[in-house]
Amino acid sequence: MERIKGLVVCPQPRAADAGAAVLRGGGNAFDAAIATAFCQMVQDPFMGGLGGMGTLQFFEAGAGRHGMVDFHARAGAGVRADMWAADSQGRSEISGYALFEDFRAELGYGAIMTPGTVAGLAHVHAQFCTRDWAHLLQPAIRMAREGVVVTPFFHDFLARAPQPGLPDGLRRVTTTPACAALYLDAQGALHRVGDTLRHPEMAVTLQRLAEKGAADFYQGAIAARIAEDFAAHDAFVTAADLAAYRVREEAPVIGSYRGHRIASNPPPGSGAVLIAMLNILENFDLSAVRPGSLRHYDLVARAMAAAHEDREAMLADPEFHPVPVAEMMSKARAADWAAKIRAGWLPGHRPAAPPSCTTHVSAWDAAGNCVSLTHTLGTGSGVVTPGLGFNWNNAMKLFDMRPGRPNSMAPGKARTTGMVPTLVFKDDAPWMIVGAPGGSVIISAVLTTILNAIDFGMGAVEAVSFPRIHCEAGPVFCEARVQEDVVAGLRALGHTVRHSPLSYDPGMSRAHAILLRDGVPTGGADPRGGGGVAFAY
Repeated sequence: MERIKGLVVCPQPRAADAGAAVLRGGGNAFDAAIATAFCQMVQDPFMGGLGGMGTLQFFEAGAGRHGMVDFHARAGAGVRADMWAADSQGRSEISGYALFEDFRAELGYGAIMTPGTVAGLAHVHAQFCTRDWAHLLQPAIRMAREGVVVTPFFHDFLARAPQPGLPDGLRRVTTTPACAALYLDAQGALHRVGDTLRHPEMAVTLQRLAEKGAADFYQGAIAARIAEDFAAHDAFVTAADLAAYRVREEAPVIGSYRGHRIASNPPPGSGAVLIAMLNILENFDLSAVRPGSLRHYDLVARAMAAAHEDREAMLADPEFHPVPVAEMMSKARAADWAAKIRAGWLPGHRPAAPPSCTTHVSAWDAAGNCVSLTHTLGTGSGVVTPGLGFNWNNAMKLFDMRPGRPNSMAPGKARTTGMVPTLVFKDDAPWMIVGAPGGSVIISAVLTTILNAIDFGMGAVEAVSFPRIHCEAGPVFCEARVQEDVVAGLRALGHTVRHSPLSYDPGMSRAHAILLRDGVPTGGADPRGGGGVAFAY
């Protein structure tokens, strides 16, 4: 049998192929992850991009080094905590997106925060990569020039009905003329599945980044063009914000679950929330429960909702507000929640609907290096700076518009996020690399993938594909494949249930995992939208 050099799993098959090609050429998992990520920006330009942000967990096998590289978006200097409070119409019940009649936190220049993706990937490259920066950007540059095919998931993201209070895809892409020029056809309609989209201006920007390095994006010619455009449209982000941006490298939060070590991202990421869910469920013997049964989904739904209550009350940017991480992740707090669940505790009953955004890369190489990278634009602000060719984030929508709250906005502050790039260890060796796109539904997707592998012994493909639920604001969202008698049982127990007509609902988030059971790598790409598994031999 041929020796496997490495493996890349992500939602975009052609981006995964680019990462695998880097591995075949002698690159490591870090090289592969960076090449893949830049290709994702071209293949799925509303899921992630140069104008976005993210978080990456790594395990460097040779040095035994393990940590996080966080490159969250940060509020611009023009932001004030109370500036939008009077006009706020609350938040969406899933992911907590800020709602305004004029979509100000969702669309336009005011929705943009200082981006971190370019700085974050450059930081990883400087620390861990073996291939030249310019070499790793070449596949994305080629894709942007030659064009990419509109996939069903890309089209569906813009064409599907939005959550109540949020703009539809046509409204999003017509926010600025430069965005409309990219994503509408000659008749002014959204491009159809199978159409070819070319991004010549993005290719030029990527080529300049390849030649000049990431510093050009924050302090050079690209930065000057960004600052000029932002100043002309009253954005909150300034040239000084770009120049001052810095990446944070820090330790993951660490928990345990049934003999496995769980490592995920610290605040303002939701790793502590994921670990809290696992801690609650550790109080129940899931191995004695049939997967897909009423008991299985009832326990998981309640644990999800309980941890989300703590997330709402406690999670914030720790540089601006203290976050009681140890309390959130404590076994004692989990035991208290488990006691409440045994006594019949249920979440509320507010209407909601899950979103789908963001993207992810899981990468592994034969030396044992592991990368779990989640990056995003939010859902995209509809802003494209003329001449640069890429979408800007709309990260402002994830702040709490009420001043004086843990997640209230402030200049330089990062808002909370559902991203949870996670590594699972067994006997001190990596056992699973997992992450997902999809707002706060990310946490549910990663949780259930871990449970499916550990408690039910599923392989990578089954673990990411098994019928999924999500519970956060009250209702339990169930895919169509969750049996009707189970849905009826959940309702009889007092849950409000939304039973999707979709068997593989893309709104459930798309988990992408590499399972290293017995040291043999297998990849699972979520079938809910796209899905690429690429081996390098």
